[in-house]
Amino acid sequence: MDGSCLCGSVGFRLVVPPKAFYRCHCSLCRKQTGVGFNLATLVKLENFAWIKGEGAIKSWTKPGGYRTDFCSACGSTVPNVLKGMPYVWIPVGLLDEDANIPCIADYCMDDAKSWDTTRSAVNHSGPVASLDALLRLLKV
Repeated sequence: MDGSCLCGSVGFRLVVPPKAFYRCHCSLCRKQTGVGFNLATLVKLENFAWIKGEGAIKSWTKPGGYRTDFCSACGSTVPNVLKGMPYVWIPVGLLDEDANIPCIADYCMDDAKSWDTTRSAVNHSGPVASLDALLRLLKV
């Protein structure tokens, strides 16, 4: 399964398609995407490969540690390897194929805007409890 940024300068491949994704409504994810939430999944690093454009990727890190990687040509958010972990965060909107995967949960609901009404069957008021908990839910 392949994915790419808006202009196609950055491309990647997932050897194993994701089994699920999650939705986050926190202010950081909201501002990163420009909509009410961020849709993402995690994959094992060994199941991920850059096809092209890795050198075109720029990063921005907030003083608290939040990091976003993006294409330097079009500004599209792109996958990023979790710091010190063998996993890659993938914005599911970058996938070129329809993954037909379920949303396993919504996080940071206390941060959601009143006009943001998209929800899954499982809603959490705050962030995910731990990376391990999220990996279990995503079946990674």
